[in-house]
Amino acid sequence: MKEKLLFVTKGGDNLEEGFSYAIDLAKTLDAGIVILMIFEKQMNSDFEDSMAAAAFAEAGEFRTAQEILHEQEKETTRIAEKAFRELSEKYKEISKDLTYHIAFSDIHSSIKDFLKNMSSVDMVLISPSLTVNKGVIDVKKLLKNISKPIVTISRPEQASA
Repeated sequence: MKEKLLFVTKGGDNLEEGFSYAIDLAKTLDAGIVILMIFEKQMNSDFEDSMAAAAFAEAGEFRTAQEILHEQEKETTRIAEKAFRELSEKYKEISKDLTYHIAFSDIHSSIKDFLKNMSSVDMVLISPSLTVNKGVIDVKKLLKNISKPIVTISRPEQASA
C-alpha cells in the first residue's frame, strides 16, 4: 500500500503555505497527500445564525432552522473545493495522489478524529499557518493523542539588513 502524508492547514488564504515541502516529501517517499483543511467557526455569525434558527424552530420551521445553521459550512465547503481544484491543477504531477478533507472544529480534535477514521496516514505535516502562533497548536498535546510522526513546517527566516 502506498504511503500517505497528512498535510494539516488552516482553511483560507494561507492554504498553500508549506505545501511545497509536503509535495517534495511526497515525491521523495512516493507517497500520496491528504490535505486536512481546518475551518474554525466564527463566533459572531454563529450567534446570529443560532438566534435566527431558534426563531424558525420555535415557529415550527425545523427544516429552515437546519438550513440556516448549515449555510455557512456549505459556503465554506464550496470555497474550499474551489481552492483544492486550483491546487490540483497547479500540482498536476501528483494530483492523482492528492485528496482533501474539510473539518469545522478545533485543530486538535480535527486531527485526532481524522486519524481515527483514516488509519492509512503514515505522517502528519503541520502547516506554518498553524504553527506561527504558539497558542494555536500544542504539539505535546497532539503527541499524547496520536501515534504518527509529526513534522511542523516553519516559515523561512527573513534576512535582516
